[in-house]
Amino acid sequence: MRRRDKAILGAYGALSWIAVPALCGYMLARSAHDPGWRKRLLERWRMRARAAAPGGVWLHGSSLGEVGALLVLAEELGRRRPGLPLFLTAFTPAGLAAIERGLGERQSHGPLPFDLGISNRRFLRAVRPALGVILETEIWPGLYSACRTAGVPLLIASARLAQRSHERYRKARPLIAAALNAVGAVGAQTDEDARRFRSLGPPGLDAQVTGNLKFHYRPQAGTLERGAEMRAALGVGRPVWIAASTHEPEEQEALLAHRQLLHDRPDALLILAPRHRERFAELRARLQRSGLRVSMRSRDGVPNARAQVFMLDSLGELVLFYAAADLAFVGGSIAPAGGHNLLEPAAFGLPVLAGPHLFNTLDTAALLSDAGALFRVRDAGELAAHAARLLASEDARRAAGEAARACVAAGRGALARTLSLIEPFLPPRKGRSAPSSGSLRPGPLR
Repeated sequence: MRRRDKAILGAYGALSWIAVPALCGYMLARSAHDPGWRKRLLERWRMRARAAAPGGVWLHGSSLGEVGALLVLAEELGRRRPGLPLFLTAFTPAGLAAIERGLGERQSHGPLPFDLGISNRRFLRAVRPALGVILETEIWPGLYSACRTAGVPLLIASARLAQRSHERYRKARPLIAAALNAVGAVGAQTDEDARRFRSLGPPGLDAQVTGNLKFHYRPQAGTLERGAEMRAALGVGRPVWIAASTHEPEEQEALLAHRQLLHDRPDALLILAPRHRERFAELRARLQRSGLRVSMRSRDGVPNARAQVFMLDSLGELVLFYAAADLAFVGGSIAPAGGHNLLEPAAFGLPVLAGPHLFNTLDTAALLSDAGALFRVRDAGELAAHAARLLASEDARRAAGEAARACVAAGRGALARTLSLIEPFLPPRKGRSAPSSGSLRPGPLR
């Protein structure tokens, strides 16, 4: 490691320790609303989870949005290389819960540690990976430096770097470049993402386009069947739409739009699924004051026939309700959060509505929009107008839904390209000769 990089990373490590009290306060505050942050807090300091056998692959996705792609990649690696140890991590409780639901006892998993020297070293000693694969945009300088010191090659797969994130990272480019020195290759979603990573990284950073692994999302076995059962419970003949992964003020916009829909379709049902657990109590109180007839997942299970709004105050069930709905509004898009996963509802053949703020998913949004599967809205009035038109016409819904499915199918191919990127870095199969000393590129996957 160059002396300059070592000094920069050392300064980052020292500042990280200074920030520990603030970090603990943040975690405790989050724990007050979401016990998941408290549940495995100690593991973020010292790895106590069932660690995988040494010499395997560690796969990381930050939160719920990345875990679907992470599970697809883990499943395909397991299919092609039976017996290859895998260890999966996420940072958020929702991401960890999704890993547990998807894998159960089949693979080892745990939370990503805090980005502190001692925590990173304990993590790597417990997991002992031969390779680390990070999804999307997780650049932790301390962790990357620890991997480099431990001789663990890193890859960034399905890499995405929105313009805002790129501008933020540019302000700390010497630190980011020092961290990216640990990265063997970047598999970017688009040409622009690859260009941005190259502009931040050290000279010669291998950044190539492999595509977006979220196009390979597929519902778990039984999801469609359970979705059909849920739809029967909701009411087969009534219009059902979902406002998913919403932020403030999107719930209010959805409720205003729904009031307009109820004038013509008094049997219409809005499923409201806020993004963050810590906002559940606030929204429950707001709905109780709304004057609408409200049911809640936690209290009622399913809404009765008279309910006008159904609040999904649970985590991990969103796709079940995508499978039961007629169309979906995806949040984080009227609120300027950059937009959330547009491909999940599209994979269920739903017409997709979204606001103007889609800077985290511009290419996917353009693809769906050009195909006639995505409709952009700015406020409650436009949301109500598009929802009313689609709910009133089965032909319009079917055409948009089929276009959505076709877009998802057309984007598949990222998995094969990502596996080709990973192959040279994988440990050799048992019984094969080891690579020459110092090589970070063992035998290919076959």
